[in-house]
Amino acid sequence: MPKGRWTVDNDRQGLNNSTMNRSKILKALRFLISAGLIVYLVATLDLNQILTHLRGIAPLPLVSASVMMFGMILTNSLRWKLILRARGIELSLATSLYYLLMSVFFSSFLPTSIGGDVARVAAVAKNTGRSAEAFASVIVDRLLGFIVLLPIGLLSVPFVARQLTEWRLILTVGIVTLVVFIGAYLLLLRPVVRQVARLLDPFLGLLARFRARERLEKAYEAIVSYRDCRGVLYTGVTLSVISKFFWIGGCYLVARAFSMDLHIAALLLVVPVVELLRMIPISISGIGVREAAFVVMLRQFGVEDSMGFAFSVVVYALFFGFAMLGGLLYGTRQFTART
Repeated sequence: MPKGRWTVDNDRQGLNNSTMNRSKILKALRFLISAGLIVYLVATLDLNQILTHLRGIAPLPLVSASVMMFGMILTNSLRWKLILRARGIELSLATSLYYLLMSVFFSSFLPTSIGGDVARVAAVAKNTGRSAEAFASVIVDRLLGFIVLLPIGLLSVPFVARQLTEWRLILTVGIVTLVVFIGAYLLLLRPVVRQVARLLDPFLGLLARFRARERLEKAYEAIVSYRDCRGVLYTGVTLSVISKFFWIGGCYLVARAFSMDLHIAALLLVVPVVELLRMIPISISGIGVREAAFVVMLRQFGVEDSMGFAFSVVVYALFFGFAMLGGLLYGTRQFTART
C-alpha cells in the first residue's frame, strides 16, 4: 500500500475512534445532567407534597389532555406528509402518523430527539430510496415547528408581563432562539454555504470513502428546493401554530386536573420557553431540563414548586404514553414482517 494511502487510512481510523470516544463522553455527561437535575429537584422539594398533588389529580381533564396531545401529533403528521408530497414522496396520513409515533418512541430512549428524526429518515429512505429528500423533509419539518415558538411566546407577554420575574431567562431564550433562526436562514444562502464548505473541506476529505461531501450537497439542494414551495411552507407554518395550540391546550387541561389557578395566557409563554430550553442538547431527551424549566417558569404565576414539578411529570407521562404506543406499533410491525 502506498505510504500516502496508509497515512490517510490511519487519519480516518483516528478520526473515527476520536468521534466514538467523544460521543460516549457526551452521552455520559447528558445522563449525569439529567440525573443530577432530577435528584436535585426531588431533594430540594417536598416529596410528600409532590405525591399529594399527584394523588389529587382529577382524571377527566387528563383524558381530554391526552386527546389534545394526540391532536398535536396528528397535525404534525399532516404537516410532514405535505412536506414530503412537495418533493414527490407520497405517504398516507396513517403511515406518516406511524412514522412520527415511532420517532417519538426512539426520541424517548435516545440521548437527543435527533435519534427519532434519524428513524424517520431511515424509514422513508428505505421505502423510497430517496435519502436526501427524506433528510430534507425532516429538517424542514423541524424548522417549521421551531419558528412558531418565539412568536407564540411573544403573543402572551402583554397579558402576563406584570407577573414575570424571570426576565433574564426569558430574554436569553428569546435572543438565542432568534440567533439560531437567523443562522439557519443564512445557511440557506449559497454564498454562506460556500464559505462554510471551504472551512469543512479538510474534514470532509477524511470522510471521502463515506461520500460525505456528495451526500451533504444532495441534502442541501433538497432543503433549498423548498424555497420554491411557498404554499407548502405557509401551510406548514399554519399547521405548526395549530399543533402548538393543541400542545398548550393539553398542558392547560393538565393544569386544570391539578386545580391550578392558571390562565392559559401564562402557558402561552411557559410552554414555548420550556420547549426551547428542552431542545438544548445537554440532557437525555430533555429530562431534568424540562422539569426544572417548568418549576421556574410556573413559579412566576404563583404555582408552588412541588406542584410545578408534579405538573411536569404528568405532562411528560402523557406524552410518554404516545411513545409507548409508537414502540408497540413498531414492534408489532417488525414481528409481522419477520413472520
